[in-house]
Amino acid sequence: MGTLSYTFDQLNDAVTNMLAMTGDIGGATQSNYVGAAYNITTDTWQRLGSAQGLAVGSFPGTYISPIFQRLRRVVLADDGTVYKGISWADFTKHEDGTDVDLTGGNGQIMMEYLPAYVKTGIWGDWYYILLSHLPLDGFALHPVFTDLSAVYLGAYEGSVYNSKLCSIAKDPSDGTSPVWPVTTRTGDWGHASLTTEATDTLAEARGSGWQQADFMLRHWERLLMLVGFAGWNFQSMVGNGRTTLSGGDWLNDSYIGRCGLGDAAGGYHSAVQAGGTDGYLTDYSQVLGVENTYGNVWDRVASLVNDNAVYYKTKPPYDYSSVTGWTRLVDALGDGITLPDTNGYAGVPHSGLGLVLPADVTGSSSTKMTDYFYQAAGLRVFLVGGGAYYGAGAGPFYWTASYAASLTSAGLGGRLCFKKA
Repeated sequence: MGTLSYTFDQLNDAVTNMLAMTGDIGGATQSNYVGAAYNITTDTWQRLGSAQGLAVGSFPGTYISPIFQRLRRVVLADDGTVYKGISWADFTKHEDGTDVDLTGGNGQIMMEYLPAYVKTGIWGDWYYILLSHLPLDGFALHPVFTDLSAVYLGAYEGSVYNSKLCSIAKDPSDGTSPVWPVTTRTGDWGHASLTTEATDTLAEARGSGWQQADFMLRHWERLLMLVGFAGWNFQSMVGNGRTTLSGGDWLNDSYIGRCGLGDAAGGYHSAVQAGGTDGYLTDYSQVLGVENTYGNVWDRVASLVNDNAVYYKTKPPYDYSSVTGWTRLVDALGDGITLPDTNGYAGVPHSGLGLVLPADVTGSSSTKMTDYFYQAAGLRVFLVGGGAYYGAGAGPFYWTASYAASLTSAGLGGRLCFKKA
């Protein structure tokens, strides 16, 4: 890695020339794709395409690409019908100004992603990723959208009601009480023996098309974050959120905070961190419509890691006992991705679709990928995001590949997903 050194201008010229318009509909110009590039030697970011020249390390706005303009929170019925869109200014209101039923009465509260295309590559020390809403020459449909017209991710961490995984913020039994992410614990919204397989079952109980969020969906969410913000350190760029609590336990209103604390704030990103033992009343983070994509409780991810080799599958059924039927994730050169075999802060990322995963652990809480990485040998599943007391190590790129699918723990939850044919 990094055997050749190029300036950003050389990278931009190379990418522009490579994607030069061919005269047909597949040709790319800088206005119809958006991207970002990370230099693995200088630990710096630059923007490409329609966002070129804009500052890195913050979200400039949805105007940079239709990819972001099409993002919306929606209420999604169990049959896959969108009831209504939700206002970006206030997540308790629909786009038409009416109140959102946060109990699930009209459907689950979800983020909607429409099909989009990806191109990745390496140019010297630069690893770049380009996104487009158009099927441009050299771009490929992101794997999560294969044979689908839309994909939906739970806006909230998953909870359980009537033996189904939910994405809601208010208790359906009374319409007002708070909801907590489901984990293996006693008390409200707890669930006995919540394994990865049990979370799959609860999600699929909603009906056809429903499942637990899988690796490629969380991958797409993180690509949007990287291209949108052009940076790794979301605790710095957005806020610490629910990551540094103290003096509690994995119980409701302690380490485990309620869902929906960011609803009134709305917007494309926000965070509050008061910390302390009363943080359950205030603390959350929200990035591009997804609440607590880091912090609060770990999110299980339908995935398989076999001795640090990463495998994915985009639809159930998921068999976590063997890699048979799963696809190995590869880098920009087509080589199978292998995660580090030691623990530490994620350093240099893999290239290509592996950009969201560490190739080594040479980073820190403020350099390189800035989030922690933990692993163990054998068949494992991913956990992502960290929990309520993981401090600087938490973040959207804190991947843990150290636990079997059969693990139960009061700090581990999941997240709902729907895939529309």
